[in-house]
Formats: sequence, structure tokens, C-alpha cells
Amino acid sequence: MAAAELARRGHSVLLLEKAVLPRYKTCGGGILNRAFHFLPASAAAVVETSFNYVQLHFHGEGLQFTATRAEPLVRMVMRAELDQLLAREAQAAGARLLDGCPVTAVVPRPDFVELATGQGTFQARFVVAADGAQSLTAKACGWSPLASLAPAIEWELFLPPAEFARFRETARFDFGFIAAGYAWVFPKRNHLSVGILSTVRTPVNLAAHLENYLRSLGIQGWERVEKHGYVIPLEPRREPLARGRVLLAGDAAGLVDPITAEGISHALGSARLAAQAIEDGAPDPSRVARRYQELLETQILGDLRAGRWLAKFIYHHPRLRHWAFRWQGPRLTQFAARVVMGERGYQAAVKNPWSYLKLLGVR
Repeated sequence: MAAAELARRGHSVLLLEKAVLPRYKTCGGGILNRAFHFLPASAAAVVETSFNYVQLHFHGEGLQFTATRAEPLVRMVMRAELDQLLAREAQAAGARLLDGCPVTAVVPRPDFVELATGQGTFQARFVVAADGAQSLTAKACGWSPLASLAPAIEWELFLPPAEFARFRETARFDFGFIAAGYAWVFPKRNHLSVGILSTVRTPVNLAAHLENYLRSLGIQGWERVEKHGYVIPLEPRREPLARGRVLLAGDAAGLVDPITAEGISHALGSARLAAQAIEDGAPDPSRVARRYQELLETQILGDLRAGRWLAKFIYHHPRLRHWAFRWQGPRLTQFAARVVMGERGYQAAVKNPWSYLKLLGVR
């Protein structure tokens, strides 16, 4: 996204991809409506399924809610196809793409950044690093490690047609199967992406919890399964997210929704802001860094702070969560739907005392 934005504005852009495209990317593949509007129109071609309603289940609490909208709340993709499409869009805008080209070292210099890769050494005036939660770039440029990472696993399940038909119509999120986390079922075109994550800091047997989840739903007899694991950052890096000529975006910056653990929205959003900061501040790296932090603060970081406050309520106070959803479940579900649609954010809800009165039914 950053490569395409900068290339369209006339900058000379090199896009480095570690693997040869297309390549599998561990990801639930759910593109929330708020993220889909960042994508080019051509992204519709890689959407496998769309859901105008999403179910929330609270295991052991006897609660179930459905959020419904006229426009899809979430669209399902395989990241291999989406990522390749975005890389091709950047090429079409004028960026040069080198895939199968892992970056092995990043060395900041006074007037450029030196990038050692499997296909030679390159120099760039600015680098937008989107190399994930374990970012080599962040480590090489002196950022401290991400403070909080959530382990997650995902299984791609290929079921017999009759069994797949039982689950293909609904995207669902299930709470209560694991402490301080949730499980999900995302139907794709011909298989299910099923996963589970936990935000607790102690070791947890995710595979055992996922197997229990599958048994509870009656998902069995799959013909093939592909198992994957990854970590999700739960809060941004504590230092400013631009240093010298290097800007961190997406998971590398820790820009992930702390409630849904969804990162695509803020990955796309931060990429666009990085491009804007370079456009506004270049060639002065200090101006670019200041501009990027300002844009992040107003459009992403404030909302993430509010989201972390709400996440504590959802994940670490189950009795309070149970009481709130039993008392005002439909209203809370609609609030979540508005966030997913991009109609509002967490920050406005946390700052507005009237939000709490409404949850108590006060008019």
C-alpha cells in the first residue's frame, strides 16, 4: 500500500518481498469493512465470501448475538492472493518489485538507509518497514521489542461438501473457550479457516483448546488440514514509530486492534500515513518522522489506547463482561458493528460518559 501510494505521487520506489509471490501468509483473512475501503477496486476479485452478519457466542454464558448490516461487515480472502494483487497494483503505479528477496541487514547512514538483500545491496532515502511483529528492521534500527504479543494458531480445514455446508453461511466469534481470548470460524470459498488466540502472558496449549473448540461445534472428519501459528502484537512500540529515515508500519509498529486482534485495517492505514508523511516532509527526515507520529496519533494511536482499556474489560473481567452483555448485549454488539464498519472508533466511546449511561439503560 505504501509503495503504491508513493509511486503514484511520482517517487522512485523499490518494493522488497521476502518470498516469491504468491506465498501463503498466516492470517484469518477477514477484511473488515473499515479496511476494505482502503483497498483498490480490483480487490473485489480476490474476495472469496462476504458476510452481512456476524455472530458472537459466549460459551458457558448462554448468550448469542448477531450484528447485521446492509453492506458486508467482513469479506474473506486468502492473503496470498490479496498480497500479490497489492504488489501488482504497486507495480502498475510505477514501483519496482523484487520478490524472493529477503532483507538480511538494515544499516542507517546519515543520508540514506542501506539494505542488504539476497539480490544485492540497495540504498533508500526512506524505508517503510512492514516486516511483521518480529521485525528485523526494528531490531536493527534500535527499537525495543514489542511489549506484548498474543500467541495464535490457525488451521485451514478442508471438509467433505456436506460437512462444509453446515458452516459456510456464518462467520462467528466464540468467547469462553480460552482464557482472555477467543476462537473463530471464517468460511472461505471451499474450506474453513478456524483459529484461536489468547492474550494471557503465561504459556497455554492452544492446540488443545482449538481441538476442544472444534469438538464443541461438531467439526470433524476433515479431509485435509494445514496448521499454522503466529504471534500478534497487542500494543504499539513504546518509542516513536519513525526513527531517522525508517518508518514502521502495521505489525512491525504494533498497530493491531487490541479487542479483535485484527491488524489489516491499521496496516493499510499506517502505510497510507507513512506515504503521506514522506510526501509532506521529504527530504528532511526529522520532518518526516514528526509528521508520521502526528498522523498516527490523530488517526490510530489514540483509538488503540482506548481499545486497550476496553479489551481489559472484555478479556480480563469475564464476570463483568457477562453482566454487561446479558444486560445490554444487543447494544454492545451494534457498537462493535459500528467499529468494524468504520463508522466510529473506541476513543469516542471511552471519552463520552453518556456511553456508560446508555449501557445502563438510562435515557
